Amino acid sequence: MVTGTARLIPRWYAVTVVTVLVLFTLGLAAATAAFADDLAGRSMWGLVACAALVLVAAVSSLLRPRRRREPEVTADGTRVFRAPALTVWPLVLGWFALLATAAVWGWVALTDFDALESPGFSIVAIVGALASLPDLVRLLTGRLHRWTLELGPEAVTYRGYRTDATVPWKDVKGAAVQERGPAGVRIDLRGGGTDPVVPITAFDVPAEQLVDEIVRARKGARG
Repeated sequence: MVTGTARLIPRWYAVTVVTVLVLFTLGLAAATAAFADDLAGRSMWGLVACAALVLVAAVSSLLRPRRRREPEVTADGTRVFRAPALTVWPLVLGWFALLATAAVWGWVALTDFDALESPGFSIVAIVGALASLPDLVRLLTGRLHRWTLELGPEAVTYRGYRTDATVPWKDVKGAAVQERGPAGVRIDLRGGGTDPVVPITAFDVPAEQLVDEIVRARKGARG
């Protein structure tokens, strides 16, 4: 069993990110309230909503205390760890708000380009929204995943964003805490395969618990 809990997310980093997001959201809301007087301007509230939702996700991901918690256990004994709802759903809703804002700006650009207050920024947002459409298709077809770690009787499964990897226990050597790139838990595989890394920012339990759970599940499967 891994003892102690390492601080994988530096406090200064978490505070800095959240502070910047708070100031950005408040500044954007104030500017929108002061100057939004047409369709393009009022659509900026979508961007304010996006920023606020990203802030909620950041607080959940970076500032939430990570304590050992019991996971969901399915009928076959699979232990399931999922990313907290407050980390996941605000990101999805913020994405939709950004897409809606970009759609309005795209319409304004086609019908009255001079009405755009910041054409360069608007075009960047529109291009970014278009670039994200393949991921929107993945989301709608179930191929964009909520971060989940499943420790079953025969295999370990990690899903996160575009990743969906299932590895039989016989191919798992163990697990270890990884401090950077990203910070989380590295699942050590046999052979030359790429070791999956479970990012700790996506979960509300300490990395040490995930390591212990993986090692215990592997030993249980061997037996």
